[in-house]
Amino acid sequence: MSQSYNRGTVEDFGRWRDFSAGMWAWIFHKFTGWVLVGYLFTHIAVLSTALGTADLYTSTISGLEALLIVRFLEVGLLAVAVFHILNGIRLLMVDLGVGLESQDKSFYASLLLTGAIVVASVPTFLGGALV
Repeated sequence: MSQSYNRGTVEDFGRWRDFSAGMWAWIFHKFTGWVLVGYLFTHIAVLSTALGTADLYTSTISGLEALLIVRFLEVGLLAVAVFHILNGIRLLMVDLGVGLESQDKSFYASLLLTGAIVVASVPTFLGGALV
């Protein structure tokens, strides 16, 4: 009695190649939003463990900042936050009716500006880290 159902391109995992810039903007915006929410909870958990004294807080933060992996994670956090902000501004402008014809260009511009900001900040973030 069971019949097979043709789901069409829903199950075609190769269709990501056909996504437009708007779909990628949506995917990246959702992904960066979830990463920022995850970071928020992690940040609160780490800082709540160091609330005993000022010395404990300072030593916890200093110990984390000395690790190279933490510095790389901070660069990634910057990239996620900057893209999320720039794409959010782009979406606000689109919702207000500004730049409706050039949504793809504004998405690519937000990606390029994010990349430029992140590359320019790498020396600042990675300076002084221990290997």
